Amino acid sequence: MHYEFPLVFFTVLTQLAVGMAVFAAFGMLRPAAGAVTTAPGQAAGASPLGGKEWYVVAGAALLGLAASMLHLAQPWRAATALTNMGGSWLSREGLVFGLFAALACLCCFKPSRLLCVLTAVAGLAGIIMQGMTYAVISMPAISNGVPMLLFALTSLSLGAAFAQNRVGVLRVFLGMLMAVLLIVPCVWASGGTIMQATAHAWLASPLFWGGLALLGAAFGLTYAARQRACSLVLLVLCAVLLSRIVFFKDTIHTATGLGLPY
Repeated sequence: MHYEFPLVFFTVLTQLAVGMAVFAAFGMLRPAAGAVTTAPGQAAGASPLGGKEWYVVAGAALLGLAASMLHLAQPWRAATALTNMGGSWLSREGLVFGLFAALACLCCFKPSRLLCVLTAVAGLAGIIMQGMTYAVISMPAISNGVPMLLFALTSLSLGAAFAQNRVGVLRVFLGMLMAVLLIVPCVWASGGTIMQATAHAWLASPLFWGGLALLGAAFGLTYAARQRACSLVLLVLCAVLLSRIVFFKDTIHTATGLGLPY
């Protein structure tokens, strides 16, 4: 079992960027109540980032792509991962997130409504590609729609956490994410040997329960009379990192135990 930190940071950072892009684009089309527009794509008082959301989106996307290269045996040949568009979800994922990062950089300088919406759509397409990339056949527990569902909820939860004027939406996504994290291992427990082993590994992991505890704390904080933006963001981000470590470390491969006596 490996922690796969490059993949942890790649998936979390790109999903953070996509979630922020979605809420930033949605905010331009339908500003939250009380938000005062100060410039194209920016709303005063709507975010703790002070109208610099697209800089964070671009930075997170670029850092995520850089982290993904650390997973490669030869990072300097990363471009070769894009050469199999016809048969590899990994190639498609890299291309779409590269396009997303480029569009996010453009939004830093000229955040028109059309460009911001296109960036958000590209990011959502990237989440779909990412979900397909990690739904590998050799890992029966996640060889389905579970990765895509988890990644989508993670992305939207992180995006809503940064968009402080969307606390009600954040509460919904956090509740959905906690429910999925609890229900999915229970479903695996009724499956085959590898799925049962994955369920046991997840439920026995302190990181899994630590992530759930932090999500619960963030969920409770959304009901507080005085919400602290930084605390909410930090809780959600740390919870997602812990649960993502579990995703890569404790999901059992069919090759596990090969060659060992029964």
